[in-house]
Amino acid sequence: MKGSFRLKVLSLVLFVVLVPTDALAIKKCKDADGKWHYGDNAQQFCEDAKVTTLTQRGFVKDTMDAPKTEEELAQEAKLLEREKQEAERERQEQAERDRILSIYEREADIDRQRDNKLASVDGNIRVHKAYLKQMDAKVIRLEEKSSSARGKRKERIDTELAASKERIEEFSTELKRLEAQKVSITEKFAREKELYKKFKIDGK
Repeated sequence: MKGSFRLKVLSLVLFVVLVPTDALAIKKCKDADGKWHYGDNAQQFCEDAKVTTLTQRGFVKDTMDAPKTEEELAQEAKLLEREKQEAERERQEQAERDRILSIYEREADIDRQRDNKLASVDGNIRVHKAYLKQMDAKVIRLEEKSSSARGKRKERIDTELAASKERIEEFSTELKRLEAQKVSITEKFAREKELYKKFKIDGK
């Protein structure tokens, strides 16, 4: 009898020692109506609530937050997007800062580069204007010759006249592009100077 009792006691002790802690854990949650639920199936009653897992002694083992609502998820997505945009803006500003300060040591360097580029464009503009002036005069001469020519000679003159007008159109288009480029260069270096001053002031 005593041996049987000792065996039962030993079996009970071994059961308590060997049973995993998770097997003794219970869950606890409050549903949307404020009602508490306990046990392994508590979570199914509280799908939208925070679930707390307790040990058999009532200690908190872990917690699982309630699922986020669609509105909360949307707000988080908007916040994340704003943070990404801000990070990208800061990255671009830093890259611009590094570029400006690595190119120009003094404000005068900006003016010098601007003037060099403008001088190059101005030279091209003068060349195009001079060429167009010559071509305009040539067209006038060819038109006069075409008006009095006949047969094959007139065909040759008209062919040359058409080609000359086409060249005038091409050079006129290029001249407009060069004039627009000149404006763009002026605006670009004005912006470079603003950034240089800003970054220099911020760096002090």
